[in-house]
Amino acid sequence: MAMGAHCSWLLRSLLPSLWEAEVAISAVALLAATVALLLILEETASATSPSSPTTKSYDRDRGGRRRGSAKGSRAAAEPGCAGDEITLVADSSRSRSTTAYVIELELVSAKYLIGANLNGTAEPYAVISLGGQKRFSPMVPSQRNPVWGEAFSFLARELPAEVTITVYDWDNVCKRKVIGSVTIAILAEDETGAVWYDLDSRSGQICLRISSKKVSSTSDSFFKQYTGAKSQRKMILTRQRLAMTEDSGPLHSTIEFPHDEIVHHSYSCALERSFLRYGRMCISSWHLCFQSHVFSKQLNVIIPLQDIYEIRRSQHSLINPAITIFLHTDAGGHGVSPLCCQNGSVRYKFTSFWNRNRTFRALETALQCYRATLEAEKQVGAHLLLKGESMNVISSRTDNIKTENRRIGLTITFQPFVNEHVLVDITSNTFPGTPEKFFTVILGDDAMFFQQYRNARKDTDLKLSKWHVSDEYGGNVREVTFRSLCHSPLCPPDTAVTELQHVFFSNDKRNLIYETKQQAHDVPFGSYFEIHCRWSLRTTSSSTCQVDIKIGVNMKKWCILQSKIKSGATEEYRREVCKILEAASDYAVKAESNGPNREDIVVTSSA
Repeated sequence: MAMGAHCSWLLRSLLPSLWEAEVAISAVALLAATVALLLILEETASATSPSSPTTKSYDRDRGGRRRGSAKGSRAAAEPGCAGDEITLVADSSRSRSTTAYVIELELVSAKYLIGANLNGTAEPYAVISLGGQKRFSPMVPSQRNPVWGEAFSFLARELPAEVTITVYDWDNVCKRKVIGSVTIAILAEDETGAVWYDLDSRSGQICLRISSKKVSSTSDSFFKQYTGAKSQRKMILTRQRLAMTEDSGPLHSTIEFPHDEIVHHSYSCALERSFLRYGRMCISSWHLCFQSHVFSKQLNVIIPLQDIYEIRRSQHSLINPAITIFLHTDAGGHGVSPLCCQNGSVRYKFTSFWNRNRTFRALETALQCYRATLEAEKQVGAHLLLKGESMNVISSRTDNIKTENRRIGLTITFQPFVNEHVLVDITSNTFPGTPEKFFTVILGDDAMFFQQYRNARKDTDLKLSKWHVSDEYGGNVREVTFRSLCHSPLCPPDTAVTELQHVFFSNDKRNLIYETKQQAHDVPFGSYFEIHCRWSLRTTSSSTCQVDIKIGVNMKKWCILQSKIKSGATEEYRREVCKILEAASDYAVKAESNGPNREDIVVTSSA
């Protein structure tokens, strides 16, 4: 009896009741009726609406085919992660050929991006959008000056069109942060070179090349070239077939150069950091590049040959020879911060070469060829300028025109020496002399003002180079180095200071611009900022001139103490500039009367 009762209970629990069976059958019947109704409606719609013979769809997907449709004469583009569906539709009453515009945007690089991480770096990537179409660039790890070198293609029904580039910081845990964005209007068919655009943030610029051209929609293969699955994102270097070669061995493509270059040499080596970062060095006609990928951490270093000051043989350890590359003082933004020497210079050290001497000879040869190329370009420019002037003289003699202002020359655009955006007015005063006298007595190669001023301040190791003509900034430049006393409790007793000076006169010698860039190397965050200063001297009479001084702090890197550094450095250098102007005025008066002695300059100690 117990067994029978147990079996009956098991059957009741496994088999559905009559009510449950009725509900299940009703649900299946309702589902079948719904499917049948949908099929009938679809067949009715296809039978009543004829298809247009002039409609063409250009579809793509990873695995198969995706159907696109549109009505009227509208061209639609709907982006997706795996690919974009682009449909071009022409009205049956119009011609079969419909025009559109292909917009190519090359995302070259960015610089001075905001450091979104706590250590002042970022993992930037860009999202480029035009209408509903979107493209994504790869993420560059731990970089505020990323180099992408990628090209993207878009289709626009008409111009003008707007392209928006938004730079984000990659984050696996938190929500992505917007570093900055810029919107560019494309008004007509055109092709631009590499142009820097300011982002809508407090810092950051992005370099783009943009071209647009009109095409016909009847060319299927042409549109597939720009919207195919493999051309969603095209590398500039791959498209231009740039190869990196080694003296012996197959072709390599491990480093993406920012310009169209061919690699002449490639060597295995290591970069000295907190530990040796093993990777590969490539040498081209214009750059030295190093790439490392250790412990899933990618590191890219790109050093322009123009930034290299000297190359030396050195030692990393007793049995590990190395090569040390010294850079110019104002060089920076090479992908990873360089090491600093005691004299204030910056350097990169590479070691663990298979043949150190062979690599050293290749670097020396590349640097010599680069400098020879620059010298040849200067000679060609001077020759063209001289030829233009001689042609002008012949023309003036032939036409009997006696004017000196008519010249045929080359238009030269110089780079700004200081950052205009950070300068603020500090003081305005009168100097007892003309701008020419200021340069001769205070700044000239034979002037003793700075030697006496630095001695009065108890600064040491003063070295002043000679003034020389600058092809980059115009006018004349020189470098001044010294060790200056520090009065802050957070700083060492003294610090190495490098000051770059730049001067240029107006054509009538009545105005003078004197600019300086000063960097302290041994103070906390010294490599993060520079102090920029501009003296504007304007002649007011035969014996006086007006001096207007502006200073500012140019942050080369972001740090958490940025505002405090700016305020403190601005105030300290303001006091310093006022003392220099006062001492220069007294020095000029005494030099005119009886000649200055070492004791003529007296500098009060800083508070």
